[in-house]
Amino acid sequence: MWKKVPFIFVIICGIAADPLQAAEDEPIHPLLKDRFNASLGAFLADKKLKIALNGQDANELINFGEAWGFDSDETSFAGEFRWRFGKKWSVSGQYFSSKDEGTATLEEDVAWGDYIFREGTFASAGVDMTVARVFAGRRFSTGPRHDFGLGLGVHWIELGAFIEGEVIVNDESLGVRKESVSTGAPLPNLGAWYYYALSPRWLARARLDYLDVSFDKYSGGLTNGSVGIEYQMFKHLGVSLSYQYFGLDVDVKDTNWRGGVEVTLRGPFLSLTANW
Repeated sequence: MWKKVPFIFVIICGIAADPLQAAEDEPIHPLLKDRFNASLGAFLADKKLKIALNGQDANELINFGEAWGFDSDETSFAGEFRWRFGKKWSVSGQYFSSKDEGTATLEEDVAWGDYIFREGTFASAGVDMTVARVFAGRRFSTGPRHDFGLGLGVHWIELGAFIEGEVIVNDESLGVRKESVSTGAPLPNLGAWYYYALSPRWLARARLDYLDVSFDKYSGGLTNGSVGIEYQMFKHLGVSLSYQYFGLDVDVKDTNWRGGVEVTLRGPFLSLTANW
């Protein structure tokens, strides 16, 4: 489905071409000068989810997508905003979520905490993740066509997972149980962005956030970036197509969760943008 997105984007731009003719009189692209910018749209993500819950011993990461047949392509709501204040400062944000559930006959033993879900038994599982990002930055280089800046941000990540099925402990069945875990914490990051106006209508942009450090109950890395293009249809309304990447690879040492997480979401983000 996501392969059709570029064609949809081109059609939208073509339909809006005539009403925007007057915008070509503007000296620079509106997103380089307006104080506020917000985007709402669909994130068509290809995702991979691997999670481990340790018991008395360390357990291997479980590929939830393969074990329970999660759909690797997911369309979810996503949003972004940016507020420019003063001559050099801005605050931006991002929000998206991902949720999957499935049932399957296990093709191999699954170790989850101190429990074993045996090969050949029927089990269900689910993963729920929410990401909210806030970023404050300073512009270090600006001009009629470009905007470059650096800053600091925080990603608040909520992650939960469960497995439900027949539980085996010391080779004895404890019946059907649902074992759930969840965690949430702020993860700080460094970041940078670059905007370049190709014309009064077209703007190319790139953004990258990065973290690789031990912080509180977590140790590991986080990468969140995008590369895309904006088309200004009207004075205060445009359309955007970008390629988004989110990667999280951390070890968790929480009170109710000791283990690891490897999450990757990547794919196109098609949105409407408003600026004022």
